[in-house]
Amino acid sequence: MTKAWRVDVLECRGSSHDVGKQLAEAFLKTTRGRAFARRKERRPFAFSLRNAEAAFKAWAPNIWEELHGFADGLKIPLERAVAEYANGRLRYPPRGCSAVMSAGLYGRNYDYDVRRYDRILVAVQPKGVHASIGFSDRFTGRVDGMNEHGLCVGLHQVSEAAARPGLVCILIVRIVLDQCATTRETVALLRRIPHGLSFNYSLMDAGGSAAVVEASPAAVVVREGGQLGCSNHFLSPAQQAFNRRNPGSYRRLPALEKFASEQLAADRLFKALNDSLSPVFDHRYSAGSGTLHTIVCTPAERRIQIGVGGDATPSSIDFGSWVRGRPLGLEALTGQLGGTAKPFDPGGRRVIAKSGGGAGKVFIGTPLDNALFKDLTLANASFANVSLAGARFDDIDFSNTVITSNCNFNGMQIAGVGVKELLAVYARHRRGEQA
Repeated sequence: MTKAWRVDVLECRGSSHDVGKQLAEAFLKTTRGRAFARRKERRPFAFSLRNAEAAFKAWAPNIWEELHGFADGLKIPLERAVAEYANGRLRYPPRGCSAVMSAGLYGRNYDYDVRRYDRILVAVQPKGVHASIGFSDRFTGRVDGMNEHGLCVGLHQVSEAAARPGLVCILIVRIVLDQCATTRETVALLRRIPHGLSFNYSLMDAGGSAAVVEASPAAVVVREGGQLGCSNHFLSPAQQAFNRRNPGSYRRLPALEKFASEQLAADRLFKALNDSLSPVFDHRYSAGSGTLHTIVCTPAERRIQIGVGGDATPSSIDFGSWVRGRPLGLEALTGQLGGTAKPFDPGGRRVIAKSGGGAGKVFIGTPLDNALFKDLTLANASFANVSLAGARFDDIDFSNTVITSNCNFNGMQIAGVGVKELLAVYARHRRGEQA
């Protein structure tokens, strides 16, 4: 899938009520906002305004005030605003998100359903809580972001199995941004709050402290380290029962951990995540899990590189300056879903790279069945735990490429000669030399 992609950028300051009203008024000026009045009200099953009010007043009273402003801005009853844009019993399609925390950088891809994505990056500075910038989900929620203290957080869905009454993921991310300044504070908060579903939360603060919090309705387990990768499954033995069948998550994690170990600079980390041919970039838009945006934060400097779609030229945001009163200088982020490289040729084969672009590329756990490699250099490339069944290589430079053990060469040919035959001849030749 390739299509032009636009994400609106909004800035809101004032009381929480002001922020909610400003957000609603900006929304009404968009195409979807103008269609809002024609849409029927959506009421979640067993919705209770009283229960919602109790949850917000206990954990996020500022967002309860924001919802009042949002209802006023939309000119709808508070009950409808809370039912559609708050902590209701709302179902969430699977999300496939990736994060890297290393060398003082927090990098992340957000993969989700195009139709359900808010397409709004919002910077808010409500009185009484921390200012933050992040991608909106149902306006009051966030899927990821950074706050004025440099704390970064992102969500990674693991499973909806064993759901229990509790806070939803997007509200949890927003509460963290509003209330916490460090990774340590966030971990303490995530241990206290009730989790309705199983999610990973990736974290990094301005001091470089990073963690992955594995949060299920039954337990919270924390992984800490200087070089971390995070995808959509739990690693701790105690949480394994909550993992759903998700081969994409298991394929992405080794590549993310490799990026972390390499301690890439911000521009290189952004490209590693956002390159449409990266092993962690997701093209499954038709299945509701394509890569929609990429962020790379430098928490100590309060700076963010942001791109939407794939192969994006990132926009750089100095959030520290915005907190001090300067405008962001952005009305929208534009890009292209799927990026500029076409991952499939007309015959349905995945095109990995063309015209020299594969040198040093890492393919770990990447599905390469029937892939087409054409007119490129694969010098120093690494292949591990991948299937190349049906793949075709044309005009390739394989300088210094290493093929290790546990390889199946059945049916593989080089210049019309079977690889198994070549290896058998070489083995006989070696035995003759050694005799």
